[in-house]
This record gives sequence, structure tokens and C-alpha cells, in this order.
Amino acid sequence: MEDSGTLLLNLVLLLILAKILEAPLRKYHLHPIPGHVVAGIILGPYVLGIVYPSPELLGVSYFGLLLLMFYTGLTTDFRELKRRGKSIILMGGMGVLATFTLIYYFLGFFGITGIPALFLAAALSNTATETVAATIAQKGDPKSSSLLIGASFVDDLMAVFMIGIMSGISAGFIDYFSLGVLFFKTMSFLAVVFIISEILVSRYTKFYKLMSQNYFWFASYAIMLALSLSLISRMVGLSELIGSYLAGILVSRGREFHDPFLRTRIAISEFISDFTVILDVIFIPLFFTYIGISFQPGAVNLSLYAVLLTLVMLGKIIGAAPIAYRDLKDVRRAFAVGTAMGGRGALDTALLKIGLDRGIISSILFNTAITVSLTTTIIAPILYILIYRKEQ
Repeated sequence: MEDSGTLLLNLVLLLILAKILEAPLRKYHLHPIPGHVVAGIILGPYVLGIVYPSPELLGVSYFGLLLLMFYTGLTTDFRELKRRGKSIILMGGMGVLATFTLIYYFLGFFGITGIPALFLAAALSNTATETVAATIAQKGDPKSSSLLIGASFVDDLMAVFMIGIMSGISAGFIDYFSLGVLFFKTMSFLAVVFIISEILVSRYTKFYKLMSQNYFWFASYAIMLALSLSLISRMVGLSELIGSYLAGILVSRGREFHDPFLRTRIAISEFISDFTVILDVIFIPLFFTYIGISFQPGAVNLSLYAVLLTLVMLGKIIGAAPIAYRDLKDVRRAFAVGTAMGGRGALDTALLKIGLDRGIISSILFNTAITVSLTTTIIAPILYILIYRKEQ
């Protein structure tokens, strides 16, 4: 147990170093997650030995993860999915399928099979929307950007679904019947929330109008909804992260109905803007510095790292680039899109931490996979920009 003074000191040290290390990454429009993780590694038990994992730090970081999932749902734009639905779903789905298949197959050569192999393949098949958004902010055309953002949203939905399945597996549901029940339960929960959101947007828009009349109450209701759905999700045997994500979906869909005074859209936009600041300043750095504290630099399998890094980039190119070419009619731009889809980020890192904490994967697999994920957040944007520069 940490006393309050020690906990406060640790939080201050982690935040200060995280902000120092993220500055050069932000300067070049790269995601700050690697800087946060490195801050945790430096201050953690395997380098300086100043900050150690504790239940108190875990509680703070996990609350940050809940808020991060809520934010991911908030920033999911269903209008984009509807506008280019077929191409986006195909591109996101094929990227996940190709990457998952490659990783799962080659893990067998390292003696990694069964649930750990399925878990690693699922965790490393996700494209990070936040990494994609940072990438296309520097280079790209509107059509490519639209495809990338939409496909990354599809990836996020798949990642949330996998969080539910893997959480059930970690609780001991490993026979086919139990997995089938868990699959049905997860799909049903997702479907119920999506149906409710559709009803609210199309028939009972008063729900959003009432929420948005006062910004203070809008923010309060939004956070309470996130925590309530997280609790309900946990009570029905699913991961609380699913509930938090779906609460963000419910709130974000308030932008879709016709509002002559734009009150709901303004309230949601202001809330997302304010919420982003809180996440960026406090909760996201604390969650990823805690991952850094858990990271063991000497427990990385370098040969497995090299193979996985190749496969996670190659899988997205193989799966996504052909679909992108069908819309873009340009080989170089399609290849650039496939490369940008290789960037990982928050959701896969969170999923890997869940796998480690619940005993699904070993420490070596966790450290190796985290290193792969962090590497892609840096190299995917760089490769994407280089491809566009060659075109120019």
C-alpha cells in the first residue's frame, strides 16, 4: 500500500517526465504514446527504480483507460461509415483478417499456439484511429483521408469486440459452448446499444436536446452514462471497457439528427474538446506510463519482434491496399493508405495489458508485442509521408 504522499509524488514524477518526452514526438506530429511508455520504463523498477507498480497507481491508470474508451466512442463518426460504408468495412475488415491470419500462422513457428496466439493476433491486428488522424494531418488527399479514418473506425469496433471475447476467455470460458455464449452475449450487447442509439437519433431526439440545454449537466450526464454502461457491461459478464466505449457512441450520435439551433452538436464538440485536454494532460500519460512501469526491457524476444513488426505492417498493406486501389485508382496512394493502416496505438496496448494482467500472455510476449506496437506508431506515419513526398 502506498501512502497519499508517495502516490502523489509518483504521479507528479510520471507526468513531468511523460510531458518532457512527448514534446519532440508532437513536434513532428507523431503520437506521444511511445514517450509516455518510455517515461514509465525510465522511472520504473528496471531502470532508475523510483516508481513501482501499486494497486493505487493501477486504479488511477485503469480509470484513465475507461475514459480513453469513452473518448474513442465519442470520436466515432457513424455518418462517415454510412457515407462510404462498403469500402470502409471491406478495407478495415480485410486489413484485420490478413494481419490476424499472418500473425497467427507464423506464431506457430515460435511454439506459440492456442489462446495466447489468438490473443496476440487479435491485439496486433487493430489500427489506431488516433495514429491515423495524426498521420493524415500532415499529408494526404481528402478521399484517402476519408477511407483511412473510416477503416480505422471499423478496426476500433472489432478491437472492442475482441476485448469482450478475450476478457471472457481470461475468466475461464475456453470451451466452444462457452465461447459461443460469450460471442452471442457480446454481439447482443453491441446490437442493443446500437439499436437504442438509432431510436434516439431518429425518434426521441428530445433525449439529446434535454442533455444539451446546459453544458454542465451535459458533461455530468455523459460521464455518468459512461460509468453506468461500464457497470452494466461488467454485470452481464463482459468487459467494462465495452460499456464505456458504447456510452461514447450513444453520446456522439447526437450530432446526426437535424437540430436547427445546433445546440447538441455544439455541446458535443465543446465536450470532446475539453475532454481531450483532460485526457491528454492527465489520464492518457498516466495509463501509458503505468504500462512502462510494467515493461521489462530485457524481456523482449528480438527475433519474434522482427517477425511481428514485419507482419503487422505487411498484413495491413496486403489487406487494405487492394480495397483502397479500387476507390483511388492509384497504386502509390493505395500503398500509402495500406502503410498508414499499420500504425497501432491505444486500444491494442490496452488489450495487451489486459492480457498480461489476466494471465493470457506471458511477460515476454507482452514486452515483445508492446515494443512492436510502439514501433509502428513511429514508422507508419514516417513511411506514409515518405510515399507522398515521392509522389510529389
